[in-house]
Amino acid sequence: MTLKVGKIVLALVAALALAWETASAQSYTVTEIGPLAGESNVVHKVNFSGQFVGGSGTPDGSNTRAFVSTGTGDLQVIGVLPGGDYSESFAINHAGDVAGSANTAATVHAFLWTRSSGTQDLGALRGDNGSQAFGLNDAGHVVGVSSGKNGIHAFLWTRSTGMQSLGVLLGGKASQAFGINNSDSVVGVSTTENGDRPFLWTRSGGMQNLGVLGSDQHSRALAINDSGQVVGSSTGPTGTHAFLWSAPAGMQDLGTLGENLSEALSINNSGQVVGVSQTSLGARAFVWTATGGMQNLNALIPTTSGVLLTTALGINDAGRIVAIGSVNHDNANDRPADLDDGHHAGPIHAFLLMPTGH
Repeated sequence: MTLKVGKIVLALVAALALAWETASAQSYTVTEIGPLAGESNVVHKVNFSGQFVGGSGTPDGSNTRAFVSTGTGDLQVIGVLPGGDYSESFAINHAGDVAGSANTAATVHAFLWTRSSGTQDLGALRGDNGSQAFGLNDAGHVVGVSSGKNGIHAFLWTRSTGMQSLGVLLGGKASQAFGINNSDSVVGVSTTENGDRPFLWTRSGGMQNLGVLGSDQHSRALAINDSGQVVGSSTGPTGTHAFLWSAPAGMQDLGTLGENLSEALSINNSGQVVGVSQTSLGARAFVWTATGGMQNLNALIPTTSGVLLTTALGINDAGRIVAIGSVNHDNANDRPADLDDGHHAGPIHAFLLMPTGH
């Protein structure tokens, strides 16, 4: 009898803990961001004001055009460079300036767009013929990758100095930059003799190797906040895991939602992290906090929304999240409403998630 009562008590405690966790978890409203040039939308980043950027086109990626949201929530097409037919915006700062990539008649170049000056072609490193921009800070400094006969190198661009190479890690031959904070600290990935490694570049210290989780072989850094916290992923024999790195604590494994695959894509100044993790049912968007750990964002939106969030790509300091996924989803059973096997192809949909109570 004692054992039976004990089991009942333990079950009640577990149920109460789960109920408390569910009740105390942050919930979100979800709004679809309508496509511009075609049937599919991808949204990459969101700034503090809630403006977001991305690309809109057809499901196969053709006819893609960069966009930025206006103050009224409408989407504005940024357009293309002369002779081009493709553009996509990847970063936005507090002022609403946008960085991205667009093609010309001969190649692809990084661009910076502002409402006052329009689109500026940032060119490429000396001797190179192509470039892409992935990060932008409030000073209008842009980071990305330049490629050509000299190889593939991470760059930092400013109005005063133009485009400069950030180099590579010891023993490396190639690098790419993905994120920059307001101190001009840059993160990305560089090859080394031992595999790909995430780097942190600063003006005073140059390029620093951030290492890997455990005995993993490869890793990369994708975003950095103003406190110097870095997120990305580390890959080894057992899979790929999202990580959070800081100077005091080093690299921390953020776990997964079930399967052995996750990647952190963005972090805000409160240390909230978003990204994607694989589950038995497929890719699912997540949000991670120091107190709540990794949570499936689909469990934090209304079950009647019909939305499936597969990847969360950006989070701002107000906790607003931009994500991609699909519609017509049976959220209660986590499967497409029109199919039983959970697998279907269709256009990509973009969404803006707003924390409730904000």
